Amino acid sequence: MSGPVGDELSRLLDELAERIARRILQLEREQGSANQEEDGSPWMAIERAAAYLDLRKQRLYRLTASGEIPHYKQEGRLLFHRGELDAWLRRFGEGERGRLGEEEAS
Repeated sequence: MSGPVGDELSRLLDELAERIARRILQLEREQGSANQEEDGSPWMAIERAAAYLDLRKQRLYRLTASGEIPHYKQEGRLLFHRGELDAWLRRFGEGERGRLGEEEAS
């Protein structure tokens, strides 16, 4: 479209795109601060670690019992560190991304 109607439509679409972008940034900031409050500590109990890894709690118990996953015991309670779980997961990278991780490590 050209002419005054096309120019007005273009201006309105630009304004709408700008408003949407600002709203997305606002929502991301709100979500980020909510996650920081929720995830302030890198330590997780069994329930949270299982959810983080998308595993059933029983499977996570088996992995800890066999020593296959990094974990800590504190007064009978299992604890997991997010950074160690992330590193543990990276060991299972497949394809190109897995090979890149191996090259970086050497």
